[in-house]
Amino acid sequence: MKGVTRWLGSAGAAALLVQPALAARLTPPMPDPPGASRPAGDPAAACTALKGADFSNVKDAPSLIVSAAVRQPDKDMPLLCLVNGQIAPTIGYRMWLPLVSWNGKFAQTGCGGRCGDILDDGCQIVVARGYACIAADLGHKGTFYDDLWAIDNVPGDIDFGFRATHVTNITGRTVTEAFYGQKPRYTYYFGASTGGRQGLVEAQRFPEDFDGIIAGEPAMGPPGASHTEVGPALRASVAALNPGGRPILTLADINLVHSAAVARCDRDDNASDGFISDPRHCGFKPAQLLCKGDKAPTCLTADQVAALDRVYANGAMPGSEKGWVGAYIGADGGPGRYLWHLKNPYHYPYAWIFNDATNPDLRAFKARGGRLILYQGWADEACYPGNPADYYETVERLMGGRADTQDFFRLYMVPGESHIPQVSGGAETVDYLSYLEAWVERGQAPDILLAQKMKVLARFAGPVTYASYLTPDNVAFSRPLYPYPVRARYAGKGDVDDAANWGPAPAR
Repeated sequence: MKGVTRWLGSAGAAALLVQPALAARLTPPMPDPPGASRPAGDPAAACTALKGADFSNVKDAPSLIVSAAVRQPDKDMPLLCLVNGQIAPTIGYRMWLPLVSWNGKFAQTGCGGRCGDILDDGCQIVVARGYACIAADLGHKGTFYDDLWAIDNVPGDIDFGFRATHVTNITGRTVTEAFYGQKPRYTYYFGASTGGRQGLVEAQRFPEDFDGIIAGEPAMGPPGASHTEVGPALRASVAALNPGGRPILTLADINLVHSAAVARCDRDDNASDGFISDPRHCGFKPAQLLCKGDKAPTCLTADQVAALDRVYANGAMPGSEKGWVGAYIGADGGPGRYLWHLKNPYHYPYAWIFNDATNPDLRAFKARGGRLILYQGWADEACYPGNPADYYETVERLMGGRADTQDFFRLYMVPGESHIPQVSGGAETVDYLSYLEAWVERGQAPDILLAQKMKVLARFAGPVTYASYLTPDNVAFSRPLYPYPVRARYAGKGDVDDAANWGPAPAR
């Protein structure tokens, strides 16, 4: 946090540092902030009265509240009304409604994997900031990597692909208005992975739903390809590293490859910090590690080099290798969690619905005043980073150039960020929601973001972070992020771990 006001400016620093959840932990309880609302009459009675509420006449999103109960406050959340409901025919949802300190805003969070359950963490984080929030299961029940629900289930595929996210927005705004007696002043969406794909689809298909969208590390394929889902490239990488269903690389081999890639390209940002800032320009090739004779701990066989070449050709970047452990290859040296991709014999005729998020026509979203933040880690092993960069560049071409794009849509590429936090070493924690609020509500465009590496970050919620981790003594180092294609570069003097000693570098 050192020097943050100097390089962010006073307005940017205020947008960054005013984090309601963190402030609540560090200062005595304060009265409701100006503009905070609560239900009329007894809030607890208003909560229990929601049970059984029938919204079946809501156009496009007929729904019913199944349960509503008061939840007592704890260290992470205020006193609230916890609501569970169903949207016809099969979409389950959960809502968190602050009972005494609603900030007048509505948020919706996305899912992950194939969904099939309701992910709680995102809403639990933002409800502490005063938001009313909703999350849904995308229309089916299942496990995180389960595809069984999709077999011969075209309505379910459509729900997963785009309908469930849209009708959940309608339901969330409807229940919020019914509970508080007024419409939300602002509506926001945030999600990562599958949730990032959901955010892009919302901006593309349903531009009126949200004032602001945060789409993180989206499960998307390459724009303009005949098949724009993320699955084929990932399956090809898993197959390359697991011929016959067994890993071709040991954990020691992966560490060897990662060390070689970092040694080759680490200083592309003028700092030796253990990760690569823009791996597209890294000169590392697996053939540089080819054994001259027998296999040894310091080299790779020809088969291993060929397998690695295929993985990088599929879209994985040099420097992402730490994220392969657990994903492509198990931490015990056996098969990784993504081996399920190879065991699934089904080819769904509607697979394009699952990951179709590459339409560059965002004119309607821009025209209604929407704002979109897209972020992607360069070391992502699951959702390959070249695809969001290609998508952004495609949008620029369609929208008429960079200025006409960045006035409503900005992409941030995060060096060293993998798909799962705390794996590849980058500064991956960013208060994206505060930056988006400042952009939507006050017109303060996010010209620079502060990214921090936390020493401990055990709970994962995509673009938002539990306040208990956002303490100065938990910050290992910080970096600035600039809108793509601008990169950050170390100035050459001062503490390399302090973002104040970094600045923008021209795009290559």
